Amino acid sequence: MYLRKHPGVTEGYKKMILGFVIVTVLLVGVIIYFSASRAVIGIVPKGKTVETDFVADVATDGGGNQAEVFQGVLKEMELVGELEGDATGSQILNGNTIGKVTLFNKRPEAQTLVKTTRLLSKDNVLLRLTNQVVIPANGQIEADVYADNPNSFQEMAPTSFIIPGLWEGIQDKVYAQNKSALKSTGTAVKVVKDVDITRVEEELTNKLYDQAIEQFKKQAPDQNFVTFVVSKKVIEKQVVPAAETVQDKVKVSLKVSVALVAINQNEIVNKAGERLKGVVPTGYDLMNLDVDKFVYTVQAFDEQKKTANVKVHVIGEAVVKADNEIFNKDKIAGLSPKGVELYLSNFEEVEAVSVELSPFWVKKVPGLRDHIEIVVVSPSK
Repeated sequence: MYLRKHPGVTEGYKKMILGFVIVTVLLVGVIIYFSASRAVIGIVPKGKTVETDFVADVATDGGGNQAEVFQGVLKEMELVGELEGDATGSQILNGNTIGKVTLFNKRPEAQTLVKTTRLLSKDNVLLRLTNQVVIPANGQIEADVYADNPNSFQEMAPTSFIIPGLWEGIQDKVYAQNKSALKSTGTAVKVVKDVDITRVEEELTNKLYDQAIEQFKKQAPDQNFVTFVVSKKVIEKQVVPAAETVQDKVKVSLKVSVALVAINQNEIVNKAGERLKGVVPTGYDLMNLDVDKFVYTVQAFDEQKKTANVKVHVIGEAVVKADNEIFNKDKIAGLSPKGVELYLSNFEEVEAVSVELSPFWVKKVPGLRDHIEIVVVSPSK
């Protein structure tokens, strides 16, 4: 049998096949490079405080529309207590000598001045003689004096005094001068003032209200209740001693009636979340609520209906969203990790940035938007 031999492959054809294979491998490599390259950009956001108010109507008898009225627990109680505080007023005991003055008599006859004779300065400060004196004719004598109002007297520089109790015609001939400064040296004692009583009463009242809240919390059906005073009255009050009494201490005794309401805090939080979402800026998400900073203000309490109206000031924290316009992938594409950090550091919404590139040979953020992932992580507390 006759077999025909195939002609051999030409050298040029071999080169063409090899070139095709190389191009194919390169193309596949490029495709793998771009399809496998990824960038995960982690954003630690800087929290933004958001706050708002809402009014909570509270019913304690099970009435009201559940969707509109918070259901609370009411507790009414009476408490008694007493508290002692310091007196802060002071008083200088009358009759204490503050110094000496020189009495002058330019008349040809002696002049007698009785004990407590008044000496009036140019500034209308009134002093009195401690003892009776006799000023010799055309002479002078030193005498002890004390302040007529020792509580207001502190110090007096050298000056002259008239003696208003004498006839005006001789007041320029019989007068007094102090050669050195006069200073208060009397014995100071503590005096109870109205402000001391008010201070102790307020401190005791707050103490009793706190005590009422603690007692109520122990009886509340759930430890997750928030409790506040909605009504308070002082039934009896006793103060010993009275104001303006010379005493180191003052004691206040009170009997108070207190009405308290407890609301499930979960209901408050849910309502607060709804309200805060309404004030969160565009491009932000509500991250958390700062429950410890919620402020409750009782606006009204109806003793007959047992209902309360409470204003709640709520505070939370919002953080920037991953799809916020500041994370424009077109502006991030092609940047190195350091370049991404520098670019995003321009925005006050960003606290910190991390960049993870893969596979290991990738050195820059891919140019394809769907190969870039923005992840907002919770800021550390």
